[in-house]
Amino acid sequence: MPTLYETTIPVFIRQLNILSKLLGHGIAHAADSSNAVTEQSLVDARLIEDMQPLAYQIQRVSDTSKGFAVRVGKIEPVPFEDNEKTFPELLERIAKTIKVLESVKPEDINKNEDAEVVLKTGSGEIKFTAKNYALTWALPNFFFHHVTAYDILRAQGVQIGKRHYLARD
Repeated sequence: MPTLYETTIPVFIRQLNILSKLLGHGIAHAADSSNAVTEQSLVDARLIEDMQPLAYQIQRVSDTSKGFAVRVGKIEPVPFEDNEKTFPELLERIAKTIKVLESVKPEDINKNEDAEVVLKTGSGEIKFTAKNYALTWALPNFFFHHVTAYDILRAQGVQIGKRHYLARD
């Protein structure tokens, strides 16, 4: 049975590295003069009008994984400003997030598996055990925003597919 650490931190790091590669495909697509897509139009792209743009999706992937490390691993919070507007800034944020996650020790996560986690939201507090927080909030939320970033890139014509999403390219 995988530990709570194995189920979360390495998964977040792997997917953040994949997300960096997906953004690299976006940069290459924007550089291709055969289409009208620009880097800025990709960063600002949305799947649909009432959804947030690509930059927001990257920020939420970052915050969700960092938030898990803070709430469960009890590391010091590392605030980011959510002001990224370019691909280099988004890639830097991903790299900084990975660095934060790499600082988390397995024992700091695993010893807190049954500890209470309180998530404060706009509609109140939600209480979980750390394990339930990982499985029912942090991982699903992380993957929601991760796949939404992928979908935005794909919808804008970036030539990526399942093999890229799964790092089989």
